[in-house]
Amino acid sequence: MLQDNSDQTTLDFDYEPEADAADPFRVVSYGMGLDSTAMLVLMARAGIRPDLIIFSDTGGETPETYAYLDVINAWLREQGFPTVTVVQYEPTRAPYTTLEGKCIENQTLPSLAFGGHSCALVFKRDVMVKYLKGLNIEGPIEKFIGYDDSKADRRRRAKSDRVTDKLRLKVVARAEQGRAPLADQWEANRCSFRYLLQEQGLERPALAAIIEAAGLPVPDKSACFFCPATKPSEVVALKLKHPDLYERAVAMERGARDGRHGLQTKAGLGMGGWAWEWLRDCDDPSAAADFLKARGAKVAAGARP
Repeated sequence: MLQDNSDQTTLDFDYEPEADAADPFRVVSYGMGLDSTAMLVLMARAGIRPDLIIFSDTGGETPETYAYLDVINAWLREQGFPTVTVVQYEPTRAPYTTLEGKCIENQTLPSLAFGGHSCALVFKRDVMVKYLKGLNIEGPIEKFIGYDDSKADRRRRAKSDRVTDKLRLKVVARAEQGRAPLADQWEANRCSFRYLLQEQGLERPALAAIIEAAGLPVPDKSACFFCPATKPSEVVALKLKHPDLYERAVAMERGARDGRHGLQTKAGLGMGGWAWEWLRDCDDPSAAADFLKARGAKVAAGARP
């Protein structure tokens, strides 16, 4: 049972390890944003100590997110928790180490701009799995994921569960043939997954109060500064606060548009067929969507990365 001292709201917290995991190695997949920070607070209040808190840095987070690392690490030390382990993409042959570098080198945009998710898989999930695999942990591994209880995150979890189930079936099939799991099957084979925010029925509006009650500032949204899921209002806000990052994102767009591949179906980074460059003359975040629509652009609701 957890007590939120900020508003005297009682949270039921019935945590039990997996039945076959008497003493699992607990890993927190940390995004340095609202959801996963609230999850760390709940873990501290419930006495669930992680063995590893891991953050995969794409090289493109905002300055506010990088600054939050010192804040959360100080709090983690107070809780007796390990501090955040930061990991990054390490290419075998490629001349880049960041997602931005990949896009510039290949004169393209992040895969999310085209409806894919390889940017998150390659620069986040795979990097964390590689690090975890290198620890050579012998026992069970319990991985904590900061999905909240919104419809969107419920769908994300359901999709992830379906993929994991298929991978586990492949692992069984390979084992019957006397063969070891493939690299992309390792996590499904070794890890069980916990979604504490969903277990508590907590959606995003409730999370800020939980974080503040722990004496922590609420973190900014964690995402690459050039993320295609960014809403028009957020693009203008970025331009006003960090004009250098806005110009780097626009340069990425130009490189993709004018490069060797060209943009056949996209105008730029904006989901729905608009370019961030089109917002150069807009200085009011609240007017950004209408600014684009007046130009004839279709503005889609920004999907969370």
